[in-house]
Order: sequence, then structure tokens, then C-alpha cells
Amino acid sequence: MEVPMNLDQATIHVEKTKSLKLKEVNFKIKPHIKEQKRLFRTSLYKLAIIAEVNNQVYEFGGYILNHKLISQLEKDPSRFLVGAEPPFLCGTNWPASGIAEVVEANKIPLDSLIITDGNNVIATVYKDEIPLLTNWFKNLID
Repeated sequence: MEVPMNLDQATIHVEKTKSLKLKEVNFKIKPHIKEQKRLFRTSLYKLAIIAEVNNQVYEFGGYILNHKLISQLEKDPSRFLVGAEPPFLCGTNWPASGIAEVVEANKIPLDSLIITDGNNVIATVYKDEIPLLTNWFKNLID
């Protein structure tokens, strides 16, 4: 998940945004070092969303974190999906997919989000934690 911004803004976001500590996973942000140069405007840097589970770090990219994505998380977390390739941060309603098989095999509550590598559940974000995650995301883009 990427939030385009300038380097000063990205640095301020990282300094002022506290990590989100949930039961199984901690979320934090870091600025992407990659600089996107633009011809007539200032260069853009991006924030990366990092999930830490049992001292293992997972970085999510491939989607831009914006109000539309956050709205989807609020309205239908079961169909939420972030990650262009594994690992994924996703809901549980993906019938006829590898995610559905992982959810079923691990008996994940259907109102949760999971972090999965496509074969295993790495961590679960439980239903009561989703509003905390949503608010944390909102603070990143505001």
C-alpha cells in the first residue's frame, strides 16, 4: 500500500504515526527509498505499510492506499485485498481461490482479515480489530 508524498511529508508521517499493535500483528510505516522523479513537479516518495509477525517483517505494495480502499475495508472487509503477489492482507470471501482453501484449512473466522503467503496463515486481524486498522489507515492519508 503506497501513499504518494514528498520526502519531508513522508518523514513527518513516519515520525508522528505510532505503530498499530494488534493481537497477532503490528503495523508500521516506513518511507520508500525509491524516488519518483517528475518533470515539472517535486519528486514523490512513498510510504510502505509493514506488518511484523513473530519478528518476521512483511511489506505490502501493489495497491495505493486511498479513501476508496479504506471505504472498501469499512463496508466489506471480507473482499478486501492488498498485495500484488504474496503475502496478501485480505478478507476471507474469495471462493474458488487459494485464499479460500487457506481460510477453510485453518478455520479462520469469516469476519476476519488474514495475512497469508498463499499457503499458510501468517496472522489474523480479528473483526474487533478491523476498525482500529481502518482508523490507522485513515490517519496515514489525511
